Amino acid sequence: MKKTILIFIVIGALASCKGTDADIPPIDFSVTPVQTVENMVARRFQWANLTYDMRAGRMDRYDYTDTSDIQHTYEIYSGGFEMLGYSADGLLETQINADGARHNTVTGQEQWLAYGNVHIQNLIKGEHSFTDTLYWDRDRQMIYTDCFIQMYSPEGLMQGYGMESNEKADNAIIRHPFDSYGIDRDSTYFYFDSVNFVGPLQRF
Repeated sequence: MKKTILIFIVIGALASCKGTDADIPPIDFSVTPVQTVENMVARRFQWANLTYDMRAGRMDRYDYTDTSDIQHTYEIYSGGFEMLGYSADGLLETQINADGARHNTVTGQEQWLAYGNVHIQNLIKGEHSFTDTLYWDRDRQMIYTDCFIQMYSPEGLMQGYGMESNEKADNAIIRHPFDSYGIDRDSTYFYFDSVNFVGPLQRF
C-alpha cells in the first residue's frame, strides 16, 4: 500500500511540471539585446585613411523587426565611451570621450551618436571642445552637432550653437557663434601632447 501511494505522488509531481511552448512568453528584442559585451575594446579598425581604436564599459546590440516590418539594428555603448583616431603616421590625432554612444547599423542609415559630456580633442593642434551631443557621419567623413559648444585652442575660447568639422576635428567651425563673444585665453588649461611626445633631442 505504501509503494502504491509513493509512485502516485511522484507521477503527479512530474505531470505538474510539464508545460507547453505556449506557456513561455516571447522575447521582446526591442528591449532585450541579442549580444552584450562588457569592457569592450575594438582595436585598429580601418575607415578611409584613418585608423581607430574604440573602448566602452558595455556594448548592447539590438536587432529586431517591428510591427511595421521595419528593421532595427543598432548598438548602445554605456559606462563610458572613447574613440581614438590615428593619423597616417601612426600618431594619436583625435580623441572623443562621452558618457555613452549609439551606432545605427541599418544599411543606408548608418550613423554614430555620442552623448553626455562629450569632449572632442585634436591632440596635434592642441584644440578641444565640449558639447552634449555629437554626430559622426562616416560616409561624409565629418562630425557635427546642433548643441551648445565651447571650443578651446591655443589662441583662446569660442562658443556658440552648432559645429561641423572633418572627422579629424582639425577644421571645426561654429555655425552660430555668439554675437558678443570674445576670444579669451583660458589660463586654467595647459595643453601638452603627452601621448605623442618623444622627448627633447639628445646630443651625443
